[in-house]
Amino acid sequence: MRCENCTWARSSSVAFACCTLFALLAAGCSSSGSGSGTGGTLGSGGQIVTGSGGNTSSGGSVESGGSAASGGSVASGGSVVTGGSAVTGGSVESGGNVGTGGSPGTGGGQGTGGGAGSGGSAGTGGKTGGASGGQSIDGGQSTGGAGSGGMTGGTGGSTGTGGKTTGTGGASGTGGASGTGGTSRTGGASGTGGASGTGGSSGTGGAQPFKGIAGGACKVRTAMNVSWYYNWMGSENEACAVPNGVEYVPMTWGADTAANIKTAVTGFVGKGYKYVLGFNEPDNTTQSNVSVASALALLPSYNVATTIAIGSPATQANTTGQAWFTQYMAGVAANTTLRTDVIAIHWYGWNAGSCDAAASQLESYIKYAEGFPGNRPIWLTEWGCLNQSAPTAAGVIAFFNGALAVFAKHPRLARYAWYQWSPNCEVYNTDDTLTDLGKIYAAAPSKK
Repeated sequence: MRCENCTWARSSSVAFACCTLFALLAAGCSSSGSGSGTGGTLGSGGQIVTGSGGNTSSGGSVESGGSAASGGSVASGGSVVTGGSAVTGGSVESGGNVGTGGSPGTGGGQGTGGGAGSGGSAGTGGKTGGASGGQSIDGGQSTGGAGSGGMTGGTGGSTGTGGKTTGTGGASGTGGASGTGGTSRTGGASGTGGASGTGGSSGTGGAQPFKGIAGGACKVRTAMNVSWYYNWMGSENEACAVPNGVEYVPMTWGADTAANIKTAVTGFVGKGYKYVLGFNEPDNTTQSNVSVASALALLPSYNVATTIAIGSPATQANTTGQAWFTQYMAGVAANTTLRTDVIAIHWYGWNAGSCDAAASQLESYIKYAEGFPGNRPIWLTEWGCLNQSAPTAAGVIAFFNGALAVFAKHPRLARYAWYQWSPNCEVYNTDDTLTDLGKIYAAAPSKK
């Protein structure tokens, strides 16, 4: 259905390990002119502090007494220093002092990596549907027909956002200076800096447009807190003076030449539009009235870029519409070069009781759409309560609340746009106030 000339009459650590090497003093040997030197006691950090019969130089070399004191301090973090040489024959050579080694370098801690982003859970598909609710649209056409639903897996939820953290490496340690007169002491090894942490991949997704509206001025769309809208056209005719973040989705309403459709879709791509909707009720002789064969023949004209998703034509929900759409989807499935990325559907209550508080007949039709293979998202681009299905405003409100509960059970139902151009379905009054339904509609989640 298309709203022609609509007016607004109530409208819508790393831990450090230190190994201390203890130098054991060998037993003193007999030496001319000198008594047996006893080994020095173990000083702190492994230095020989005193030796009987000979002075022990700082750093661990034996001055006199002829005993070879295996001196040498163990460098914390560095090499073991060998003490001065023992001299025989009574005269003792002055061994070189053992240089003091520097403190061992402090190694860097291990960098902490970011956590990987957690993806969203896969949604569950709808169960097999029962009989589809009958409806009729323009001209009092009565609806009927059973909508058979197949079980189809739902598309997953939003991808989580991964962490992104880089680990901080430790600074290099300062090595010890070489000792004078003795063996050069090897300073502490440079600390090993921590490796950079591996950040998690950045997640994609987030909340996506969900609640929309079919047509309406900027003030209405703003008041309804919608995240997207369309107007059965290829351009905005009621654009907001200041962009408010509401996504516009263009449509190719009726049949045209392949060249014209390609030109139009190329223009949509140039404007950054992400979606294009197909023909409006092609099964209906009072609407776009396009045959299945013609629709399939024109479909390649839409495939001008991968950056824009192609929505299917949206038919009536009655037996005529279902027959047309079933044949169309079979043609798409039979030709892998044809693209239909989104299933667009219409549904209206018509007969008394069809807009029930549980929205059961609407749910049956959603299950019918879920039965087509491909796991495509489903957009309910027109829906509401017409004729005898909307005797009271309170009844329509109850139906709308029931429909929101149905949507929550069918994650493939990715977007909806209410049709406000009918009694008791209005969301906006002529005095710029909201109807009771409008208040509830405005409070419903805009994205999901």
